[in-house]
This record gives sequence, structure tokens and C-alpha cells, in this order.
Amino acid sequence: MVLQVSRFLGILLFASASLFAYDPSARFDKNEKPKELEGVGVQEKLGNQLDLSLAFRNEAGEKVLLSSFFKRDKPILLSLVYYKCPTLCNFHLNGITDTLKKLDWQVGEEFDYVAVSFDPKETPDLARAKRSAYLKEYSRGDGKGWHFLTGEQKEITALADSVGFSYKWNPENEQWIHSSVAYVITPSGKISRYLHGITFDQRTLRLSLLEASDGKIGDFTDQFALFCFQFDPGKNTYTLYAYNIMKLGGFLTLLIMAAFLIPFWIRHNRNSELIRKE
Repeated sequence: MVLQVSRFLGILLFASASLFAYDPSARFDKNEKPKELEGVGVQEKLGNQLDLSLAFRNEAGEKVLLSSFFKRDKPILLSLVYYKCPTLCNFHLNGITDTLKKLDWQVGEEFDYVAVSFDPKETPDLARAKRSAYLKEYSRGDGKGWHFLTGEQKEITALADSVGFSYKWNPENEQWIHSSVAYVITPSGKISRYLHGITFDQRTLRLSLLEASDGKIGDFTDQFALFCFQFDPGKNTYTLYAYNIMKLGGFLTLLIMAAFLIPFWIRHNRNSELIRKE
């Protein structure tokens, strides 16, 4: 209930800020990037290997290596946020949690979720409070697989650079300017998929995690779905893959033809044998 109220207030705040920030007298060239957004964004580095030796602090204040979250056959869903963010990060975490609630897979079983604060001033106490709020909203399992981390600037910068995440501090409103994106990471620590935005499609997240695990999680229906769908970066989702659909159609056509022709050949051979015997 608390998170639902905070989401509503956050949306009102975000809408109000957008209205007051809009200046109808301002004119921008369609190719011109606002000055506030220079140096901010995401450069996709698919296949890039994360440095798993980077050390952070978990929600209990313990020093942990990234490698401790990467387990055999289990992919990672990663977010770079900051916990005091009044708008975008809350929308992002809310969107992630809403989608995770819809999945029949459970965090901590088929995959883990790791949130890392890119603000070096944030503390494990703040991370623990944030984690508790979202665990209450998720209301499944015992919290295993949920990790909210903080760290020093050196490690934060190294992780942000490895995933292509650029952000900067805005002294005017005392907030970080950044993009909203979730990263799907393979069990070996390589970037498999970028999921942009603050809302996430359940099928897209499921297929992304399945693909990152190289098919080692999920069941036959998931494998079949991954065969039929392919990720479309322009739409930020999986769409039907025509080539594989055609191959599947051709295979089914052969099966149907075989189902009719094989009995015919068997009967034909039997009749030929009878004729020769007579």
C-alpha cells in the first residue's frame, strides 16, 4: 500500500516537474541535445565482460565481490540506480518489481536481482531500507536473490563504464541525471540484453533471462518460445522471427507428408509382394 501511494505521488511530482520545466519560448534544433543531457545516456556493449572482482557493500554492510552473485546456470538482472532518487529510479524499481511479481519464476531460484547505487555517498542502511520495501511489495520467498549494493566511486565508475552507463550530477536541483535501463547478465558475467525504460514486458524479461542462461532455466515451452521469437532492439521487445517460423512450418509440412506417404508406401510394398507371390 505504501509503495502504491508513493508511486502515485511520484507520478504527480514527475508530471508537475515536467510542466514547470517546459519553456514554450525555448527553441531546439531537432538534432540538438539539451545541455543538461550532454554526457548522459547508455551505450550498449552487448557481450562485454563485467569485472567480477569489483567489491561493493551489501545491505548488511558486508564487503562482497560481484563474483559472489554469479552462480552456475543462473543469470542476473542488474539495475544501476540511486536510492534517494525522487522520481526515475523509483519508477524503474517499481516497474521491475511489478514485472517480477507476474513471473512464475522466483527471484533467488531461476535468477537473482542486483541493484547497485551509483551515488558513493549512499550507505548500506539506506540500501537495506530500500530492499525491505521492495521485498514487502514482492511478497514471495524469503528475500534470497535480492541484493541492494552501495560502493566507492572507483568501483561504481568501473561498473558503469563496463555497461555503458553515463550519468552526471545536476547542482541546480541536486539530483543525478541518468537513464533508466535494466541489464540482463549471463552466469559468466557478460552483458546479454539491455531493457530500456521504466516498465517491462513479462515475456521480454522471461525470454531475455532464458537466453542469457543459454536455455538452462525454463521448460520446453520456454525453449520453443525462444525459437519462435527474436529480440527487436528498435521495439525493445521480442517479436516473431519469420525465418524460424518458416523453418518450423517446413518441418511440420514434412511430418504431415510423411504421415500420409509412409502408410501408402507400406501398403504399396505389401501389395507388390503379394502380386509377386501369386
